[in-house]
Amino acid sequence: MSGYAKLFKILKRVFLSSYIFIASSVYIYLTAIDFSSRHRGDIQFVISLVILTILFLIVFFRRLLPVFIPSLKPASTKNDLEFILVLINVLYFLICSIGSSELNLEPLLYLFVTFALFFMPRIAGMFATGIIILQELLIYALSERYTITSLTGHIIFILLFGLLYYLLSFLERARNRALLKSQINREVYEYREKIKDYRLVEAQSTDVIDRDTYLQATVLSIEESLRLEFEIIKRLLNLHTIALFLFDEAKKRLKPVYAISDAMDNLIDEKIECDTGVFGAILKNNEPIIINSEDRSIKGLVYYKKGMKIKAFIGALVNEHIKDITLSRGVIIADRLEGAFDEGMKGIFKSLSEFLGSYVQTQRLLHNIAIEREQKAKFFEASKKFNDALTLEEVMRAAFNASQVVSPSISDIVITLSENEDQVRQRFAHIHTTNEKIKRYEGNRVDENSPVVKLVVAHRLKFPTKEFKGDITTIYGDRYRLDGISCIKIFPLITRGETIIGTFAVCTRDGSILGEEETYMLETISSILAISIENGIVVKKINDLATTDGLTGLYNHRVFQEKLDEVIARANRSQMRFSLALTDIDHFKKINDTYGHPIGDKVLKGLSALLKRMARETDIVARYGGEEFAIIMEGTDEKGALTFAERIRKEVEKLVFEGNEKTFGITISMGISTYFQDTTDKKQLISCADQALYYAKKNGRNQVWSYQKIKERQA
Repeated sequence: MSGYAKLFKILKRVFLSSYIFIASSVYIYLTAIDFSSRHRGDIQFVISLVILTILFLIVFFRRLLPVFIPSLKPASTKNDLEFILVLINVLYFLICSIGSSELNLEPLLYLFVTFALFFMPRIAGMFATGIIILQELLIYALSERYTITSLTGHIIFILLFGLLYYLLSFLERARNRALLKSQINREVYEYREKIKDYRLVEAQSTDVIDRDTYLQATVLSIEESLRLEFEIIKRLLNLHTIALFLFDEAKKRLKPVYAISDAMDNLIDEKIECDTGVFGAILKNNEPIIINSEDRSIKGLVYYKKGMKIKAFIGALVNEHIKDITLSRGVIIADRLEGAFDEGMKGIFKSLSEFLGSYVQTQRLLHNIAIEREQKAKFFEASKKFNDALTLEEVMRAAFNASQVVSPSISDIVITLSENEDQVRQRFAHIHTTNEKIKRYEGNRVDENSPVVKLVVAHRLKFPTKEFKGDITTIYGDRYRLDGISCIKIFPLITRGETIIGTFAVCTRDGSILGEEETYMLETISSILAISIENGIVVKKINDLATTDGLTGLYNHRVFQEKLDEVIARANRSQMRFSLALTDIDHFKKINDTYGHPIGDKVLKGLSALLKRMARETDIVARYGGEEFAIIMEGTDEKGALTFAERIRKEVEKLVFEGNEKTFGITISMGISTYFQDTTDKKQLISCADQALYYAKKNGRNQVWSYQKIKERQA
């Protein structure tokens, strides 16, 4: 709805109001008959006066009562317009009935226009101006009171006084701007004063934390704690008000710091003289004081703007103890509307005042060590990133998160690890970067002539050194350029045994420089990273022992059973077939008897390596037991499994081994079963594959059979 449509709707509702209609009628009647002093005894005059008086009282209280009683609904635009219309009627009634040549009341209209435009909402002010001009025209049309000259003069003066409003508005806006600026300055001053109230010692600004921001947060922290404490105490003790006042620097006045009350609007927000009212009595006593009054309200409660019917009061000094010295910092007070305070409340309030004193003291001491703690907290947060990292992959991912805590501008990290015991030979173990080309360096060997190997690994130095004048993008060699980086720091990864196991590099791309403080923290993180990697290697070895076969490096039988359960569960959800292949080395016992068990172990290792090489990433290869192996081919049906198994069988035929100065080859037999096609039971699935394997060996070995093919052949 547009503004004009909304105004029209409001005006319509105003004129439809019954008493406004009556007032308007009286008003027009007055203008028509032009009351003068000779009509004051007429019944019409009396009736009009009574009606206008009643209407004026109705709209007056309806408009102004919400100002004094906040619980009432605030006055609406409709109320404003009704109020103005009745006021205009009253003004014209006075002008027409009381005014004379000796007593000219018409200037009241001009003042009223300015009043309406300045103090009332804009719509109401414009409405008043329009109604007055309309009434002037009605008086001219219905009576002989005005001539065209006087009418023109009246309208001009009405408009001039309306323009006066705009001048006053301009001056008021200028005054408000000045007041706003003054208020901002005052709030900054009060914020500084709060810091002094809590005895917070200012610290020097640092690059890590802005002093004013931290001090503001500290003040808010104190006030939040006070709020929680006060709310609990207020509810438990059935209080009406509980408030804390602190002394100013001269200890001559008390300033309200924090309060909770059922009459917050009535609490004073200015400083109070220390010797006035109940505060004077509190300062004369080291112990809490209690004032109870059953018959009348307690006097001297100067912390209220207006009198309250308080029947019980308690107050105590807030003291801070520094060694053997006791310093009074302020006053804590509380009161009730009903119910007296007993002597037991003194002990409670004394404890509360001691708590508040120690609390302010604690906050002051905490602030004194805040800057130093901030640095330690940042380092702790960075080192905490490694806590939940167990595997090598998790440790190296945590390294980037830890680096970001030190400096959010760090965009890339590069971790290289030594190959076996050879420290000089380094491989890219982990790279975190947004550059896909750089990410592909993972797994490659670092150039042994690169500055990283020569300086960081060989000499255990941080990089870059003062002597280095080369291109930082080629520090890993020309083949492994770090395009786009603007700053790099590289640290040697040194374990607890003083062994270098690799390097740790952090890079920025936004032009940021890693300063001395960041370098120190990153160097410490590199030490944690080295230890975490060392631990990760140990964990990996333990996991390998628990999950892999020690000879072949394949999954052991226990893990095979677990993996098979997982694959079956996925197959049941997706209704997708998978196949299981069991394989056995033909005449393996003869190989052991002829060439010995060490050669037999080499055969097992050779076959295991071939199976791992030929298997897909989704395939699971395990040592089932002895010379038997198992392959779980997820998402593969019988036909696909037979094709894959046949390809493996042919590759095995190509293997050549040496023993007793002779060369020999091996063959394998394989049996296949398919989930859903042959069975949906785990044990039965293994049994079907085992039966197919037995059939392949019984029928001449070096063959691949599926359980389904055997059934078809037997049928």
